Formats: sequence, C-alpha cells, structure tokens
Amino acid sequence: MTADRRENPHRPPDVPATVSALAAAGTQGLTAPCVDTFHAYHHSGTRPLNQVKWVVMHDTEGGTALSIARYFTSASSGGSAHLVIDDQSCYRCLADNQVPWGAPGANTSGFHIEQCGYARWTSIIWNGQHRQLLERAAYKAALHCRKFNIPPYFVSAAELEAGQRGVTTHAECTTAFGGSHTDPGTGWPRWWFMRRVRYHYKRLWHVHPY
Repeated sequence: MTADRRENPHRPPDVPATVSALAAAGTQGLTAPCVDTFHAYHHSGTRPLNQVKWVVMHDTEGGTALSIARYFTSASSGGSAHLVIDDQSCYRCLADNQVPWGAPGANTSGFHIEQCGYARWTSIIWNGQHRQLLERAAYKAALHCRKFNIPPYFVSAAELEAGQRGVTTHAECTTAFGGSHTDPGTGWPRWWFMRRVRYHYKRLWHVHPY
C-alpha cells in the first residue's frame, strides 16, 4: 500500500495521477445537479435530515470525480461520501438522508464532500491550478448549508465536540473524534473557500431547508 493509500484508503489504486483530466460526462455548469450514476456500496442506513449539522470537506488523494464515484460502488473502497467533485464535474454517491462512511464521529451528523486533490498540495496549487474545483465545492457546500439550515461558518475540532453547526474538514473531525486522516491538508485555502461559501450562500436565499 502506498503512502497515499495509507493516508486516504478512499483512493483507488489505479486512478489517473492528474485530477484535472476530463470526466467522461464532460464539464458541468457550476449549478448543475450532480450526476447520480453511481451509488456508494458502504453506508449505515438513513438518518432524519434534521440531524445533519455539519458539511465535512475531504480530499480524495487522487483520481477524478468519475473514477472515485465508480470506486465507491466497490466493497473494497472502505468508505463513502455524498458528493465527489473535481474541476469539471460533481458526482452524487449517496442521498442526503443516507449515513456515509466518511469520518468517524461525524457520519450521522455530517454531509460529506470529497474534493479530487491531495492533502500535500500547497495553497498555490489549490488556488492557482484548481480554482474551478474549489468554486464548485464552495457552491455545493453553500447549497447544502441552505438545505440543512447550517450556518456558513467554519467550525473547529473544539466546536465540533461542543455540537456547534457549520462547515469543517476531516482533519478537524480527526482531532475531535479520533482517526488518522488530515485531509484536505494545511495548504487547503480555508479562508478563501469559506468566503466563497458565504458568497454563494447569500445568493441561494431562495433554497428552503428541509
């Protein structure tokens, strides 16, 4: 098992090295519904939608949205998320009311979004080469903040432990609840991302919560 696979077992062993490769479905518009061709193998049943209080951001450690969504259909994947996003597309792998295998301690109460990137990336790589990925992820995060009545603000590990609602990362979940994952990494541009989440959130005023 490679170092990348140890860091994030969600990564399929045979996916392309570049995350900017075009998905088979082609480039989607930012607001387009996510493709729901693939359904994740792993989940823990359903939950009441009013239990969801966090949007949890991850990275995949490789692959494209298409390849990761396809991989999640396999029993060997060992995990799942609601959405998988890259520069060109978004794939939905679980329904909003399904409990993913995303981050221990934050599955029943979390809506999980995988970004096709690496925890080792610097902010220059995230912002300079994958701005479309970040913008798409910020829009989807904002949309689901509206759906679940989640405030569009970042919550730390301590705030997670206190049950505060908001947007967070797998790394913060690890600090709060245990585990080994540190994605999406220290170079992930959290401040920029959250500004974009709030930008989209304001413009999605017409979306009513569940």
